[in-house]
Amino acid sequence: MLRDMRALALLLLVPLLAVAGCGDDGTPEIWIYTSLYPEVIEEMEPALKAEFPNVRFKWLQKGSELVAVRLNTELAAGDTKCDLLVTSDPFYYLQLKEAGELLAYETDATQAVPDVLKDPDGAFCTVRIPVMVMAVRKDLEASARPRMFSNLAEDRFEGRVTMGDPLKSGTNFTTVAALSTKYGWRYYEELRKGGILAAGGNSAVLRRLESGERAIGVILLENLLARGDLGADNPILTVFPSDGAIPVPSPIAIMKRTEEPDLAKRVYDFFFSEKMQAAIVNWHMYSPLPAHAPPKGAPAWSTLKLYPWTNAFLRDVKERRDAIKERWRQVMR
Repeated sequence: MLRDMRALALLLLVPLLAVAGCGDDGTPEIWIYTSLYPEVIEEMEPALKAEFPNVRFKWLQKGSELVAVRLNTELAAGDTKCDLLVTSDPFYYLQLKEAGELLAYETDATQAVPDVLKDPDGAFCTVRIPVMVMAVRKDLEASARPRMFSNLAEDRFEGRVTMGDPLKSGTNFTTVAALSTKYGWRYYEELRKGGILAAGGNSAVLRRLESGERAIGVILLENLLARGDLGADNPILTVFPSDGAIPVPSPIAIMKRTEEPDLAKRVYDFFFSEKMQAAIVNWHMYSPLPAHAPPKGAPAWSTLKLYPWTNAFLRDVKERRDAIKERWRQVMR
Protein backbone atom coordinates (compact mmCIF):
# COMPACT_ATOMS: atom_id res chain seq x y z
CA MET A 1 0.00 0.00 0.00
CA LEU A 2 1.37 3.36 -1.04
CA ARG A 3 4.67 1.66 -1.87
CA ASP A 4 5.87 4.63 -3.86
CA MET A 5 5.81 6.78 -0.73
CA ARG A 6 7.39 4.20 1.61
CA ALA A 7 10.85 5.71 1.48
CA LEU A 8 9.51 9.12 2.52
CA ALA A 9 7.57 7.54 5.35
CA LEU A 10 10.63 5.76 6.73
CA LEU A 11 12.47 9.06 6.91
CA LEU A 12 9.53 10.65 8.71
CA LEU A 13 9.30 7.76 11.16
CA VAL A 14 12.70 8.28 12.78
CA PRO A 15 11.96 11.46 14.80
CA LEU A 16 8.64 10.08 16.02
CA LEU A 17 10.18 6.90 17.46
CA ALA A 18 12.83 8.97 19.16
CA VAL A 19 10.31 10.77 21.36
CA ALA A 20 7.48 8.25 21.66
CA GLY A 21 6.65 6.12 24.70
CA CYS A 22 5.60 6.57 28.31
CA GLY A 23 7.36 9.11 30.42
CA ASP A 24 9.83 8.13 33.12
CA ASP A 25 7.23 9.04 35.73
CA GLY A 26 4.82 6.40 34.41
CA THR A 27 2.24 8.97 33.27
CA PRO A 28 -0.08 7.38 30.69
CA GLU A 29 0.27 8.82 27.20
CA ILE A 30 -2.28 9.09 24.42
CA TRP A 31 -0.95 9.67 20.92
CA ILE A 32 -3.34 11.37 18.52
CA TYR A 33 -2.41 11.26 14.84
CA THR A 34 -4.32 14.06 13.18
CA SER A 35 -4.75 16.45 10.29
CA LEU A 36 -6.39 19.05 12.53
CA TYR A 37 -4.76 22.45 12.14
CA PRO A 38 -2.34 23.34 14.97
CA GLU A 39 -4.66 26.19 16.00
CA VAL A 40 -7.50 23.71 16.56
CA ILE A 41 -5.24 21.44 18.60
CA GLU A 42 -4.20 24.46 20.68
CA GLU A 43 -7.85 25.17 21.51
CA MET A 44 -8.60 21.53 22.31
CA GLU A 45 -5.65 20.89 24.58
CA PRO A 46 -6.88 22.84 27.65
CA ALA A 47 -10.19 20.96 27.58
CA LEU A 48 -8.38 17.63 27.26
CA LYS A 49 -5.99 18.45 30.09
CA ALA A 50 -8.84 19.57 32.34
CA GLU A 51 -10.81 16.38 31.65
CA PHE A 52 -7.75 14.10 31.86
CA PRO A 53 -5.31 15.81 34.24
CA ASN A 54 -3.19 12.70 34.71
CA VAL A 55 -2.73 11.96 31.01
CA ARG A 56 0.00 13.23 28.71
CA PHE A 57 -1.30 13.95 25.20
CA LYS A 58 1.04 13.68 22.24
CA TRP A 59 0.15 14.84 18.74
CA LEU A 60 1.39 13.92 15.29
CA GLN A 61 0.04 16.66 13.02
CA LYS A 62 0.30 16.50 9.23
CA GLY A 63 -1.96 16.43 6.20
CA SER A 64 -4.23 13.38 6.16
CA GLU A 65 -2.39 11.57 3.38
CA LEU A 66 0.98 12.10 5.05
CA VAL A 67 -0.44 10.80 8.32
CA ALA A 68 -1.59 7.71 6.41
CA VAL A 69 1.89 7.20 4.98
CA ARG A 70 3.39 7.38 8.47
CA LEU A 71 0.82 5.06 10.00
CA ASN A 72 1.06 2.54 7.16
CA THR A 73 4.81 2.35 7.62
CA GLU A 74 4.54 1.85 11.36
CA LEU A 75 1.94 -0.88 10.94
CA ALA A 76 4.06 -2.62 8.32
CA ALA A 77 6.99 -2.49 10.76
CA GLY A 78 4.85 -4.23 13.37
CA ASP A 79 3.78 -1.47 15.76
CA THR A 80 2.50 2.08 16.10
CA LYS A 81 2.26 4.60 18.90
CA CYS A 82 -1.05 5.87 17.51
CA ASP A 83 -3.95 5.48 19.94
CA LEU A 84 -6.51 7.71 18.19
CA LEU A 85 -6.69 8.66 14.53
CA VAL A 86 -8.41 11.95 13.64
CA THR A 87 -7.93 12.79 9.94
CA SER A 88 -9.93 13.80 6.88
CA ASP A 89 -9.72 10.75 4.62
CA PRO A 90 -12.81 8.67 5.46
CA PHE A 91 -11.90 6.05 2.85
CA TYR A 92 -8.68 5.28 4.70
CA TYR A 93 -10.63 4.39 7.83
CA LEU A 94 -12.63 1.78 5.94
CA GLN A 95 -9.37 0.39 4.59
CA LEU A 96 -7.94 0.18 8.12
CA LYS A 97 -11.12 -1.45 9.39
CA GLU A 98 -10.98 -4.17 6.75
CA ALA A 99 -7.32 -4.76 7.61
CA GLY A 100 -8.37 -5.39 11.23
CA GLU A 101 -6.50 -2.36 12.60
CA LEU A 102 -9.39 -0.49 14.26
CA LEU A 103 -10.99 -1.21 17.62
CA ALA A 104 -14.78 -1.51 17.34
CA TYR A 105 -16.47 0.65 19.95
CA GLU A 106 -20.19 1.19 20.41
CA THR A 107 -20.88 4.23 22.59
CA ASP A 108 -23.78 6.45 23.56
CA ALA A 109 -21.55 9.46 22.82
CA THR A 110 -22.17 9.01 19.08
CA GLN A 111 -25.84 8.06 19.26
CA ALA A 112 -27.04 11.36 17.75
CA VAL A 113 -24.66 11.18 14.78
CA PRO A 114 -26.60 10.22 11.61
CA ASP A 115 -26.03 6.61 10.54
CA VAL A 116 -24.51 7.60 7.19
CA LEU A 117 -21.71 9.37 9.09
CA LYS A 118 -20.57 6.41 11.18
CA ASP A 119 -19.47 2.84 10.67
CA PRO A 120 -22.27 0.34 11.40
CA ASP A 121 -19.83 -1.84 13.38
CA GLY A 122 -18.49 1.01 15.49
CA ALA A 123 -15.01 1.06 13.93
CA PHE A 124 -15.09 4.84 13.33
CA CYS A 125 -17.42 7.82 13.50
CA THR A 126 -17.43 11.28 11.92
CA VAL A 127 -16.27 13.83 14.47
CA ARG A 128 -16.24 16.93 12.22
CA ILE A 129 -17.35 17.88 8.70
CA PRO A 130 -15.25 20.21 6.56
CA VAL A 131 -16.94 21.39 3.36
CA MET A 132 -15.20 22.08 0.04
CA VAL A 133 -16.44 25.13 -1.86
CA MET A 134 -14.95 27.63 -4.31
CA ALA A 135 -13.53 31.11 -3.84
CA VAL A 136 -12.95 33.92 -6.31
CA ARG A 137 -11.15 37.22 -6.11
CA LYS A 138 -13.43 40.24 -6.21
CA ASP A 139 -11.38 41.79 -8.97
CA LEU A 140 -12.53 38.99 -11.28
CA GLU A 141 -15.45 40.51 -13.14
CA ALA A 142 -18.83 39.12 -12.08
CA SER A 143 -19.63 37.77 -15.54
CA ALA A 144 -16.40 35.75 -15.50
CA ARG A 145 -16.92 34.06 -12.14
CA PRO A 146 -17.66 30.33 -12.00
CA ARG A 147 -20.91 29.14 -10.48
CA MET A 148 -20.24 25.40 -10.53
CA PHE A 149 -17.24 23.12 -10.08
CA SER A 150 -17.85 21.95 -13.65
CA ASN A 151 -17.25 25.51 -14.94
CA LEU A 152 -13.60 25.38 -13.89
CA ALA A 153 -12.62 23.18 -16.85
CA GLU A 154 -13.85 25.79 -19.34
CA ASP A 155 -11.33 27.59 -21.56
CA ARG A 156 -12.21 31.00 -20.09
CA PHE A 157 -10.63 30.03 -16.77
CA GLU A 158 -7.29 28.98 -18.21
CA GLY A 159 -4.43 29.93 -15.91
CA ARG A 160 -6.74 31.14 -13.15
CA VAL A 161 -7.57 28.05 -11.05
CA THR A 162 -5.80 26.56 -8.03
CA MET A 163 -6.48 23.71 -5.62
CA GLY A 164 -4.63 21.55 -3.08
CA ASP A 165 -2.74 18.32 -3.69
CA PRO A 166 -4.88 15.20 -3.12
CA LEU A 167 -1.73 13.17 -2.47
CA LYS A 168 -1.13 15.23 0.69
CA SER A 169 -4.57 16.49 1.71
CA GLY A 170 -7.48 14.21 2.60
CA THR A 171 -10.09 16.89 1.88
CA ASN A 172 -8.62 17.43 -1.57
CA PHE A 173 -8.52 13.67 -2.17
CA THR A 174 -12.23 13.43 -1.34
CA THR A 175 -12.90 16.32 -3.71
CA VAL A 176 -11.01 14.65 -6.55
CA ALA A 177 -12.79 11.36 -5.84
CA ALA A 178 -16.19 13.07 -5.92
CA LEU A 179 -15.67 15.21 -9.01
CA SER A 180 -13.94 12.47 -11.02
CA THR A 181 -16.88 10.20 -10.17
CA LYS A 182 -19.37 12.88 -11.22
CA TYR A 183 -17.65 14.26 -14.32
CA GLY A 184 -15.08 11.62 -15.24
CA TRP A 185 -11.31 12.05 -15.58
CA ARG A 186 -11.81 14.16 -18.68
CA TYR A 187 -12.71 16.95 -16.24
CA TYR A 188 -9.24 16.88 -14.65
CA GLU A 189 -7.56 16.41 -18.01
CA GLU A 190 -9.18 19.67 -19.11
CA LEU A 191 -8.13 21.38 -15.88
CA ARG A 192 -4.57 20.21 -16.48
CA LYS A 193 -4.64 21.60 -20.01
CA GLY A 194 -5.92 24.85 -18.54
CA GLY A 195 -2.90 25.11 -16.27
CA ILE A 196 -4.47 24.36 -12.89
CA LEU A 197 -2.02 24.88 -10.02
CA ALA A 198 -2.52 21.96 -7.63
CA ALA A 199 -0.09 22.03 -4.73
CA GLY A 200 0.02 22.06 -0.94
CA GLY A 201 -3.08 22.15 1.20
CA ASN A 202 -6.00 24.51 1.60
CA SER A 203 -3.89 27.13 3.38
CA ALA A 204 -1.60 27.28 0.35
CA VAL A 205 -4.63 27.75 -1.91
CA LEU A 206 -5.75 30.67 0.24
CA ARG A 207 -2.32 32.29 0.05
CA ARG A 208 -2.35 32.07 -3.74
CA LEU A 209 -5.76 33.74 -3.82
CA GLU A 210 -4.74 36.48 -1.40
CA SER A 211 -1.56 37.26 -3.33
CA GLY A 212 -3.41 37.37 -6.64
CA GLU A 213 -1.31 34.53 -8.06
CA ARG A 214 -4.60 32.83 -8.93
CA ALA A 215 -8.13 34.23 -9.14
CA ILE A 216 -10.18 31.09 -8.45
CA GLY A 217 -9.68 28.41 -5.83
CA VAL A 218 -11.17 25.09 -4.78
CA ILE A 219 -10.91 25.43 -1.02
CA LEU A 220 -12.41 24.50 2.32
CA LEU A 221 -15.09 26.81 3.68
CA GLU A 222 -13.30 26.84 7.04
CA ASN A 223 -10.23 28.50 5.51
CA LEU A 224 -12.40 31.29 4.16
CA LEU A 225 -14.36 31.72 7.39
CA ALA A 226 -11.14 31.83 9.39
CA ARG A 227 -10.12 35.04 7.59
CA GLY A 228 -12.81 36.83 9.59
CA ASP A 229 -14.95 39.76 8.49
CA LEU A 230 -12.60 42.01 6.57
CA GLY A 231 -15.40 44.08 5.06
CA ALA A 232 -14.65 45.93 1.87
CA ASP A 233 -10.96 45.10 2.21
CA ASN A 234 -11.66 41.39 1.80
CA PRO A 235 -10.49 40.55 -1.74
CA ILE A 236 -12.08 37.10 -1.76
CA LEU A 237 -15.66 35.93 -2.20
CA THR A 238 -17.05 32.53 -1.21
CA VAL A 239 -18.94 30.61 -3.89
CA PHE A 240 -21.21 27.71 -2.97
CA PRO A 241 -21.20 25.64 -6.18
CA SER A 242 -24.62 25.02 -7.65
CA ASP A 243 -23.57 21.48 -8.54
CA GLY A 244 -23.03 20.82 -4.83
CA ALA A 245 -20.42 21.67 -2.22
CA ILE A 246 -18.48 18.58 -1.18
CA PRO A 247 -18.77 17.38 2.42
CA VAL A 248 -15.77 15.57 3.86
CA PRO A 249 -16.97 13.53 6.86
CA SER A 250 -13.81 13.28 8.95
CA PRO A 251 -13.76 10.42 11.44
CA ILE A 252 -12.17 9.47 14.72
CA ALA A 253 -11.10 5.90 15.43
CA ILE A 254 -9.25 3.90 18.08
CA MET A 255 -6.34 1.78 16.91
CA LYS A 256 -6.64 -1.86 17.92
CA ARG A 257 -2.96 -1.87 18.89
CA THR A 258 -3.38 0.85 21.52
CA GLU A 259 -1.83 0.04 24.88
CA GLU A 260 -4.52 2.11 26.63
CA PRO A 261 -7.87 0.88 25.21
CA ASP A 262 -10.03 1.98 28.14
CA LEU A 263 -8.44 5.41 28.30
CA ALA A 264 -8.61 5.75 24.52
CA LYS A 265 -12.36 5.05 24.66
CA ARG A 266 -12.84 7.79 27.23
CA VAL A 267 -10.91 10.27 25.10
CA TYR A 268 -12.88 9.17 22.02
CA ASP A 269 -16.13 9.91 23.88
CA PHE A 270 -14.82 13.29 24.98
CA PHE A 271 -14.31 14.35 21.37
CA PHE A 272 -18.12 14.34 21.08
CA SER A 273 -18.57 16.44 24.23
CA GLU A 274 -19.88 19.99 24.17
CA LYS A 275 -16.42 21.44 24.79
CA MET A 276 -14.67 19.58 22.00
CA GLN A 277 -17.47 20.02 19.47
CA ALA A 278 -17.54 23.73 20.34
CA ALA A 279 -13.83 23.91 19.46
CA ILE A 280 -14.57 22.26 16.11
CA VAL A 281 -17.36 24.73 15.35
CA ASN A 282 -15.27 27.67 16.61
CA TRP A 283 -12.70 26.69 13.99
CA HIS A 284 -15.29 26.88 11.25
CA MET A 285 -16.16 23.21 10.72
CA TYR A 286 -19.59 21.64 11.02
CA SER A 287 -20.37 19.30 13.90
CA PRO A 288 -21.86 15.90 13.03
CA LEU A 289 -24.23 16.35 15.97
CA PRO A 290 -27.44 17.89 14.57
CA ALA A 291 -28.09 19.98 17.68
CA HIS A 292 -25.00 22.12 17.09
CA ALA A 293 -25.31 25.45 15.30
CA PRO A 294 -23.23 25.96 12.15
CA PRO A 295 -19.92 27.81 12.28
CA LYS A 296 -20.25 31.58 12.55
CA GLY A 297 -20.88 33.04 9.12
CA ALA A 298 -21.77 29.67 7.57
CA PRO A 299 -25.21 28.64 6.31
CA ALA A 300 -27.25 26.07 8.18
CA TRP A 301 -26.38 22.50 7.20
CA SER A 302 -29.94 21.86 6.05
CA THR A 303 -29.74 24.70 3.51
CA LEU A 304 -26.55 23.55 1.80
CA LYS A 305 -26.68 21.92 -1.61
CA LEU A 306 -24.22 19.06 -1.20
CA TYR A 307 -22.63 16.28 -3.19
CA PRO A 308 -24.52 13.19 -1.96
CA TRP A 309 -22.58 11.29 0.70
CA THR A 310 -23.55 7.62 0.82
CA ASN A 311 -22.13 4.37 2.14
CA ALA A 312 -21.97 3.13 -1.44
CA PHE A 313 -19.74 6.07 -2.40
CA LEU A 314 -17.54 5.45 0.64
CA ARG A 315 -17.07 1.77 -0.26
CA ASP A 316 -16.54 2.47 -3.95
CA VAL A 317 -13.82 5.06 -3.41
CA LYS A 318 -12.15 2.87 -0.78
CA GLU A 319 -11.77 0.15 -3.41
CA ARG A 320 -10.37 2.66 -5.92
CA ARG A 321 -8.33 4.78 -3.49
CA ASP A 322 -4.88 3.88 -4.79
CA ALA A 323 -6.10 3.81 -8.40
CA ILE A 324 -7.49 7.34 -8.06
CA LYS A 325 -4.15 8.59 -6.76
CA GLU A 326 -2.27 6.89 -9.57
CA ARG A 327 -4.63 8.33 -12.18
CA TRP A 328 -4.16 11.77 -10.64
CA ARG A 329 -0.39 11.41 -11.00
CA GLN A 330 -0.76 10.42 -14.64
CA VAL A 331 -3.10 13.30 -15.45
CA MET A 332 -1.05 15.95 -13.68
CA ARG A 333 2.48 14.92 -14.66
